[in-house]
Parts: sequence; C-alpha cells; structure tokens
Amino acid sequence: MELLIIRHGIAEPHGSRGDDASRRLSDEGRKKFRRGAKGLLELVPELDALIASPLLRARETAEIVAEAYRGLAIEESGCLEPEREPKELAEFLAARPPSARLAVVGHEPHLSHSASWFLAGLRHSFIELDKGGACLLRFPDEIGAGRAQLVFALTARQLRRMR
Repeated sequence: MELLIIRHGIAEPHGSRGDDASRRLSDEGRKKFRRGAKGLLELVPELDALIASPLLRARETAEIVAEAYRGLAIEESGCLEPEREPKELAEFLAARPPSARLAVVGHEPHLSHSASWFLAGLRHSFIELDKGGACLLRFPDEIGAGRAQLVFALTARQLRRMR
C-alpha cells in the first residue's frame, strides 16, 4: 500500500467562523494549494481513493485534490480528525486492499504523529507537515507501527515548484 498524507491548505484564522470545524481555506490557501496539487499529480499520478477529515478546511483541500485527479470521489473519516490516535488510522487503512494507493487529507498534530508512528513506531513526532505539505509512505507488507518506508516528504512550496 502507498499512503499519500496531505495537510490541509492555509485556512482562515482561528475564531473567524466560530468553531474550529467550520474554518474554511483562505483565498490564498486555495490558490496556493491548487498549484501544489499539480505537483502532487506529478509525483503520484494515480490514486485509488481520497479520504478527508470531516473538518471543512480538510474537505475543501480534498476537493482541490479531487479536481486535480480528474474528479476522484472524496470519502470522509473521523479517524483523520486532529486529536485522533494513529492506531485508528492504521485500522481504517488495514480494511483497504493491500495494493491500494490512498490519499488522506487532515490536520496537525495528527498527521505528523501518524507518519512518525508508521515510520518508526514512535509516540512523538519527528516529521512536521506544513500547511499544504505532503509525504508519501509505502507499506511493503502490513500496516502498523514501524512498518512504513518514507518515499518523500515535501513542503507546500516544494510541491508548488514541481508543477
């Protein structure tokens, strides 16, 4: 399995919409991430599924990814909410075909904690994804702690420069 982990783009400031779940991408975030999505398409030309956190800014980021990937359908999963445990994401992924190439769109600190857990089995993060950044993990066999290989980890700026 390959797992493309994408952090949502630049969002409106905290408190601009009331609760955190309803924060949208800013105009700048939308514009920049559209360019970054083209870089993702260069690196990972095909996806089997696209899964997003139910929070609005992640959903909007996933919509831009879906557009870049020619209308790929978007699923939502609570296992991508900000404070969830990496093990929940692992269980969600384990239910997918082992040869799948999946993309997930979510939030910090969850994504960096999950990537670090998948790569080294650590409970603390040693990878940090900036807004609009992404990393690709490969699981040669089973999905779990310390089972992944890092293919790439790129900032949003690096992705935008690839297009």
